Amino acid sequence: ATMSPIPSFSPKKSLDCVQKEKITCINGVPTMFIAMMGHEDFAATDFSHMRTGIMAGSPCPIKVMEDVVEKMNMSEITIVFGQTESSPGCTQSRVDDPLELRVQTVGRPLPGIECKIVNPETGEELPHGVDGEFVARGYNIMKGYYKMPEATAAAIDENGWLHTGDLAQRDAKGYFKITGRIRDMIIRGGENIYPKEIEDFIYTHPKVSDVQV
Repeated sequence: ATMSPIPSFSPKKSLDCVQKEKITCINGVPTMFIAMMGHEDFAATDFSHMRTGIMAGSPCPIKVMEDVVEKMNMSEITIVFGQTESSPGCTQSRVDDPLELRVQTVGRPLPGIECKIVNPETGEELPHGVDGEFVARGYNIMKGYYKMPEATAAAIDENGWLHTGDLAQRDAKGYFKITGRIRDMIIRGGENIYPKEIEDFIYTHPKVSDVQV
């Protein structure tokens, strides 16, 4: 295989690279894909050789994933979920997963990594389909923050579980879905409101290129 790196991200340089090098795979964060699809050179770029890639780094709106699959010919694109503290990731969707699962979930745990959903206040593991904190344990978890023992203890509990601060739920087949951040949750009229749900809905409007609640 051949890699075609560019010094820093630029939608124009990325599209030029796809065109010139007949790229088959692109890895990036959602905003990079959004920038490429919104660039004036996008329509003239040949994506016929494109096949796969990884989207990671921040939550991906469902509509973005659908557009990448359809408009960039990336039929085998997958999502990796994790943090710097859990490099290279905790979960990943598979290329043979149905598109619906690759669009709406972040896949299942990578080999050698345990993931579960817990009550952020009690640490009790929660059943399928219930929102809670995503925690992970395995070879990928950091040893700790450099010379910051208190911050390390707050992030990793005594049993080795990294508490990500992300709200998520798991389905009966073991697929995880990120629903928001614990600190971002809005309580209104006794209801828990998650900004990501609002963002995903607003993003379906054809005139919206990006949104943050």
